[in-house]
Amino acid sequence: MAEEVKRTTALHPMQMRVAEFERIVYVADIAFGVSVDEILAPGFWAHVATKLPPYTQIEARSEDGSWVAYLIVTGSDRTWARVAVDRVVSLTTKDVSETQATSHEVKWKGPALKYAVIRLSDDAVVLSGFRQREEAIRALQEHERVIGAAVLT
Repeated sequence: MAEEVKRTTALHPMQMRVAEFERIVYVADIAFGVSVDEILAPGFWAHVATKLPPYTQIEARSEDGSWVAYLIVTGSDRTWARVAVDRVVSLTTKDVSETQATSHEVKWKGPALKYAVIRLSDDAVVLSGFRQREEAIRALQEHERVIGAAVLT
C-alpha cells in the first residue's frame, strides 16, 4: 500500500486583509466611581451598542485615572453589547510626597481639568490642567511653600 500524504491547508488571499480597514477601536471615558465589573454588564453599553459589532476593541478609561480596561466585543444587539476583558491596567500609585500634603491633595479630575490640586477643607480646585501627576505634585509643593511663607510673615 502507498503511504497516505497529508494535505496541508493554505490561507486564501481573501482571508487576509489590512487591519486598518477591519479593526474598530473606541476609547470610552468611564465616569467617576464606575468599576470594571459594572462595565462588563451588557446593559452598560445600551446607548452605543449599535456601534459595537463583534471584535470591536474598546479602551475604557476611568476618569479618575485609576485604571484602563482593554475590552473586546463578543456579541451585540440594539440594546446591549457583551464584552470580554483582554486586560485591566491599574494606574494607581502611592506617592510619598502626595501623602505628606495635609491641607491639599492631587486628584485626576477628568479630561478637562486633568490632574488638579484640591483644597481638602472645601474640595475647591486650587490649580488644574497638569498632564502628569508629578507636575501637579510639584505645583502643590510650591503652592504650600508660598502659602506657608505667607502665613509666617
